[in-house]
Order: sequence, then C-alpha cells, then structure tokens
Amino acid sequence: MKRLLFVFILVLASSLALLAQPKQTITFDYYEFDLGTIQVSDTPYTVKFPFKNTGLLPLQIQVVSKPCVCTTSDWPKEEIEPGGTGEITVTYKAAAPTEKMSFGFFIYSNGIPNPTGVRIKGKVVPAKK
Repeated sequence: MKRLLFVFILVLASSLALLAQPKQTITFDYYEFDLGTIQVSDTPYTVKFPFKNTGLLPLQIQVVSKPCVCTTSDWPKEEIEPGGTGEITVTYKAAAPTEKMSFGFFIYSNGIPNPTGVRIKGKVVPAKK
C-alpha cells in the first residue's frame, strides 16, 4: 500500500511539474545588435535575430512592432514547432545623422515572455561625398 501511494504521489508531482512549464517559449540568440557607425544611405541596413521555440507547444508570432517609419520587420508567419528555429528580420533606413540611434522592436506571440523585445543601435554619420 505504501508503495502504491508513493507511485501515485510521484506521478502527481510529475504531472504538476509539466503543467507548470511554459508551453511556448521564445529564446533569441541575442537581444541587441550594435550596427556601429553607419552612414546615411538610401540602402537599408538589415539585422537578423535568430530565435528558437524552447517551449513544449508550437509558437506563433502574431506581430512585430514598427517603432519608426524608417524601420520595417519580417517574421515567420507559420507556427514554429517545439525545438524549431526562425528569425526576425529588421531593417533600418538611415535618413539623417544622429549620435545615438536606438530602436526597440516588440515581438508579440503566444509565447513567454510576451511581448519579447529586441533592439538595434548605432551611430549614423553623414554620407561620404
């Protein structure tokens, strides 16, 4: 009887531990990218943020915020299976010089944390003539 009770408690504890784990978790390789010193240009600068679904259920990215008209973003529209990978691509068109450029992009998904943030930063100098 004691052995049966022990097995029951062990199974119950294991089940509760599984229920407590995040079901979809988005984990990025890095959360910030420094472009360094860049020049004003008509050609946008592109940064890719690789990520992995480290959760137990499929991850669905719903939207990535656009902090400025000078930025765009792209993301996988299909579900990312557990253990699967993807990438968020952000672009920045440097239209004017600035000492400190910094833009945060918020990724909204069914994952944890929600939203998740990534950032690009750098310094923009005038184009060389």
